[in-house]
Amino acid sequence: MAQDNIVYFSSYISVIKETDGFYIESYKKGMSVEEFNKILGEHPEIKITSFMAIKNSILFAPKPPAKFGELKDRISIELSSDELKAYIKLCVEEREFSGDARIKLMEEIVESLEKAGVVYGVKQDVLLNELCNNKQILIAEGIPPENGEDSVVKMYEIKKATPEIKEDGKVDHYELNLINRVEVGDWLGERIDPKPGVEGKSVKGNPIPAVPGKKHPLHYDKNTVKEEHKNGVTYLFALRSGAVHYEGDKISVSNHLEIEGDLDFKTGNVDFDGFVSVKGTVADGFSLVSNQDIEILGVYGIGSVKEVISREGSIYIKGGIAGKNRTIIKAKKDIYSKFISDATIICEGSVHVGLYCINSNITAKEVIIDSPKGQISGGSIQCETKVMSPILGSPSEKRTIISVKGFNRNKLKERLQEVINSIETIKNELVKVKFEAMNYFGNEQQKKADSFKADGIKQRFNRIKDELQKLEEEKISIANVLRTRGEGEIAILKKAYPGVVLEIKNIIKEIDRPVINTTFFVQDGDIKDI
Repeated sequence: MAQDNIVYFSSYISVIKETDGFYIESYKKGMSVEEFNKILGEHPEIKITSFMAIKNSILFAPKPPAKFGELKDRISIELSSDELKAYIKLCVEEREFSGDARIKLMEEIVESLEKAGVVYGVKQDVLLNELCNNKQILIAEGIPPENGEDSVVKMYEIKKATPEIKEDGKVDHYELNLINRVEVGDWLGERIDPKPGVEGKSVKGNPIPAVPGKKHPLHYDKNTVKEEHKNGVTYLFALRSGAVHYEGDKISVSNHLEIEGDLDFKTGNVDFDGFVSVKGTVADGFSLVSNQDIEILGVYGIGSVKEVISREGSIYIKGGIAGKNRTIIKAKKDIYSKFISDATIICEGSVHVGLYCINSNITAKEVIIDSPKGQISGGSIQCETKVMSPILGSPSEKRTIISVKGFNRNKLKERLQEVINSIETIKNELVKVKFEAMNYFGNEQQKKADSFKADGIKQRFNRIKDELQKLEEEKISIANVLRTRGEGEIAILKKAYPGVVLEIKNIIKEIDRPVINTTFFVQDGDIKDI
């Protein structure tokens, strides 16, 4: 056996290096496994492949040569899966970390890196300072890509209809912005183009593409809105004058009829498919009907008109209603009026009254008197959830009926959870459709070859979006109802007079003496107050 092949020799054992690995031969008993481990510690180049061969040779000496290990790679190189990092692990003699041997080792490392294709981002400071055995060392690092920024979309914001009472010293003005009017060419939205990002570079010198920013779609009615692209921004402009509104998340400009003066014999009765603004009043005996929002902006309000009806929207009457027991006002959504006197009001949403409601019959989801000096006196109020007024009745003890149908809180909570679950399901479905659309519309040839499928994807996407919006609106509506005290609420912010009859969930309470700042509600089958 050649002398150069002997790695270790004693009277107990010898360790021999052969071309296929390392062998152990024992001569007599007396060496412990711990002592043998110390020998291995001085030879990090040995990779053990058989602990059993070591154990048998030491414990049952003498034993002939038996293979127990292999030669480790002097320099092993490992790359991360994204090829942004390269690591080395050394298994060399300790003496190679100093003097001339270190220079040769550094040259060998560089050569090994080049053979592995690592040509970029090599850390020279690591080569000079941080080399050691049996430790994974970060030796090269590439440049990660910088992903692009998504497009930024800003859209025309529909102002929330919030009534405001303003005092100028003599008169209380009831202000509200219900219809959002635009002219031809007015700005309706914009989208800043997405940014492509900056590509990176791997330790092999290969470019790593960046993920480009996403281009968010602009949803608009192409018949009433146009887009223009300029200097990296896509703008949306109104193609016609009218009222801005959203159908789902699609912006549109609808027909807007503006009557500069009064609605009277000069105009006749009006039935319009769109939004209507009357700058003056509606004359007695005339009717105004519209599919969308109606605003009557004359400071003197309206008198004994035949009817004002919004089939799908809300109604705002700036100067108030003096109905003379003939006027009917109906709206799908909400009704706002400075005051209401001797009129019939019907709506599926909220009725907001600026100052007072006298001798009128109102049917709505809720009735709110906005002024801290406001009052409901006479007539009948029938609501689903809540009535809120500073004053109910009058010192003359005029009979005033306030009725709240009420609701089942537990059932409403169950429905709210059902809606939340449905929203999550539909959102997941929407993600799938978006993914399908991205794959389909990204393939120009496929898109041209099968336009029928393209229409199907768009229709399915729009259907899901509409369904999601309806559920979101129902979720908000239920949440608002659940803020009501008990299962039906009548809030008297200042005072209620005798003659007022309160009814909540068919439980009746007559006010027989003045009541100050009290809220009545139904809980556990009884009317309670706080």
